[in-house]
Amino acid sequence: MKQALLILSVLGMGVAQTSGAAETTFQSNNTLSHTITNITTSANYGSSRNIYSTNSGAYVSSNDEISQAIDNLSAHAKQKEYQLASLTNRLSYEQRQQKVSSVPDRYSAPAIAAANASRVALSSSTGYCARYVRKALQSAGYEFTPNPSAYQYASRGTLSQAGFSKISNNMQPQVGDVVVYDRSSNRPHGHIQIFDGNDWVSDFRQNDISPYSGVHNYTTWRDARYVDDASDRGIYLAMADK
Repeated sequence: MKQALLILSVLGMGVAQTSGAAETTFQSNNTLSHTITNITTSANYGSSRNIYSTNSGAYVSSNDEISQAIDNLSAHAKQKEYQLASLTNRLSYEQRQQKVSSVPDRYSAPAIAAANASRVALSSSTGYCARYVRKALQSAGYEFTPNPSAYQYASRGTLSQAGFSKISNNMQPQVGDVVVYDRSSNRPHGHIQIFDGNDWVSDFRQNDISPYSGVHNYTTWRDARYVDDASDRGIYLAMADK
């Protein structure tokens, strides 16, 4: 900022040589009256100047200096925004770290779905596993669009959208876990089932986790509210895909 004793001496011209002057007066905290005048000078003088005058003198700065000051303020605001985002992420992470994984109680959605499936399960398969498990899940409050085939509850992301997370097939099953078998040439619709705490049930009560003989590919899904944290879910997913 350049200091000048008089506005006219700084500009090197008379008031008559200026055009487009606009003046704004405001009261500062120390009761000094500040007058800010923007004066556009003639073409042979150069760029605009901003004159800040007070009862103690006059100060002149170029538009470039003002633009730089605005840029500095913008950069400072952006830095504060980044700091706030960082604090928010840290708080979210700490909350996840403090979360304790728990087993669903009898009033939870996974337990209700499993109980309803278990109550209507038949003694032998009717070929409608997708219908039975779908109704059990919906009765517990899970929302999703029904699929015509069992395998599509995994392949189309239906369980994921309903609030389930894929976990390792090696994890100890808990009430409400859902298993989806891939389709094959012999079983084009695949298979879906839910764990009631004791047995795997679909449209019928199964003797084992697999309703088939031999080895078949499947994925295991658990209500995401009963999975530890996001990092663990990533580990489970990697293990399940091996």
